[in-house]
Amino acid sequence: MNNTVHNIACVFALGYSALAAVAQTGHVDPPGWWGNLEEGKVEVLVSHPALGVPKDVETDNDDGVALLNWRPSTLPGHVWIELDVSGVREATEVALNVLPERGRWTSFPFQVVPTLPRNRLDRWEEAPVMYLIMPDRFVNGDPSNDEVKGQLERGIDRTEMYARHGGDLAGVKSKLDYLADLGIGAVWMTPVVANDLAKTSYHGYACTDSYLVDPRLGTLEMYKNLTAAAHDHGIRIVHDWVPNHWGNLHRLLTHPVDSAWVHNWAGGFTDEKRTNYRSGVVLDPHGQSPDVAGFNDGWFDRMMPDMNQANDDLQRYMGTNILWWMAEVGIDGLRIDTYTYGQQDAMAAMTKRVSESFPQCFMFAEAWVHGSAKQAALVEGNGFGWGPTTGLDGAVDFAWHFAMQEAAEQGEGWEHGIGKVYEVLVEDFLYPDPQKLVTFLDNHDTHRWIAEAGDADKAKAGLAMLLMGRGTPCLYYGTELGFDTRCEPDGKVRQDFPGGWLEDDRNAFSAEGRTPEESEWFDHVHGLLSIRNTFPLAFQGGLEHFFPKRGVYGFSREQDDVRIVTLVNAANEARPLPWDNVEPWIQDAVAMERLQPDGTLTADVLKPEDTLGAWSHQVWVVRR
Repeated sequence: MNNTVHNIACVFALGYSALAAVAQTGHVDPPGWWGNLEEGKVEVLVSHPALGVPKDVETDNDDGVALLNWRPSTLPGHVWIELDVSGVREATEVALNVLPERGRWTSFPFQVVPTLPRNRLDRWEEAPVMYLIMPDRFVNGDPSNDEVKGQLERGIDRTEMYARHGGDLAGVKSKLDYLADLGIGAVWMTPVVANDLAKTSYHGYACTDSYLVDPRLGTLEMYKNLTAAAHDHGIRIVHDWVPNHWGNLHRLLTHPVDSAWVHNWAGGFTDEKRTNYRSGVVLDPHGQSPDVAGFNDGWFDRMMPDMNQANDDLQRYMGTNILWWMAEVGIDGLRIDTYTYGQQDAMAAMTKRVSESFPQCFMFAEAWVHGSAKQAALVEGNGFGWGPTTGLDGAVDFAWHFAMQEAAEQGEGWEHGIGKVYEVLVEDFLYPDPQKLVTFLDNHDTHRWIAEAGDADKAKAGLAMLLMGRGTPCLYYGTELGFDTRCEPDGKVRQDFPGGWLEDDRNAFSAEGRTPEESEWFDHVHGLLSIRNTFPLAFQGGLEHFFPKRGVYGFSREQDDVRIVTLVNAANEARPLPWDNVEPWIQDAVAMERLQPDGTLTADVLKPEDTLGAWSHQVWVVRR
């Protein structure tokens, strides 16, 4: 389907000059549909400032298209049109004819395709390593879109952390070879939808058009090309979906459909309208309603009005929108931003639509909560049956993330430090499949892990625990080069990748362009990923671990006649191996290899008298 369709309204009544003059501002959401998606039923929102309160709706195509119903929106300028396109047998364009409040019939094009394209990879059973990219800060693959006419924020300025820097989808596509060679199996990009704000629009989390790729990142066609090329490399694409809030300049807020779509809409933003950010209140059996409302209904930020997903029209609009992106682009996974901030029944209804239509899609929620139980509650099939049926496969594993931060700070401990990491994994009984938890050490909202760890040995041990451990690991772009900034403010952890711009003085995407320190980090990460990709079956199953002994923690993954053993000493001094725990993993070994700092495996042997140095780690491949 063509991305420009929703920007066009074909005016047949040329005698009505007022409508003709503003015809280009018309939109059709979605711009098209598929005959076998949701049984071919779809509700379309047609918008045009001159429609007023429409008087009638017709279609000009009876070949498999049925007009089921239509109704005006609550506020003028929009009309809801319900269609059945299940009978369409070949791709066609349907004219949605609307009779405005004043004037003559106006026609809006709508495209119909009989069947969904087969444009996505299989389900994620192997828990591929995910790579998080902020496109604006990765690679400028198409300088022609650095300046886009009509956008409120003009040009690029790489000296300003909150300005546009020019990275784009073409840039991500150009580095798929690099990502595949590194060992990445999935790419999660921060939102690629339109963010047309006067400033700080680079991050993508303040959507201004739900059906438009941000023109400074590229086009719908480029997004589709990137996805197809990624699939050719065996790499899945994760779409970042933000249903909790929109940007305050979203076209359906500047030309509103219904004032009830936004919580606390009247009067715009005030500090009193800001959310309380207490995400635990929606799970609290003792919670008081003002606290819940203060969390769910408050604005995430002054430029991000809080959307009321409990409104039936908005819920259907959002659900249809994400299904359209899934189908049109061939998306493999969904990361759902600020999941707990939305109305939970409504969020569950939308994710259920996705899971029913695209059961192969991997869906995981961002839930910035403390404690395994709180994030487990969101996952479909959890151990205690809290709340609505979500259809979610997993969640971002903040419990593990916070435990790793504590381990870096406190070192050894019984229930603290490295002991906390152990305890988090003990709680995996809460999940139907802990492999579908998305584990991470850092992201675009946190300190870089290497800065958090404060020590190279600690940081490398943490990376080994991330990439060898259970779950679906997520690596933040640049970690493989040793990026070590702190989130003070957040723009500092969203730096440009060296070599992503033609004017850069070096190219860290190539070995020749890396500093010795960057090469050391790259070799470490690449070596870990090589083990994961050489023995994929070992990382599809469970994990066996022992509780920390004097600061030494270990876990094992198994594939047929191969066992991957990871050992970490979180103490500030050398410690002996807990041999009683280690020996069962190696007693039947016929060969052993140890991962070296340069990322290679060399033959070696573990012995009872061996020790682990202060804050050191070892990764072993044990062949039996």
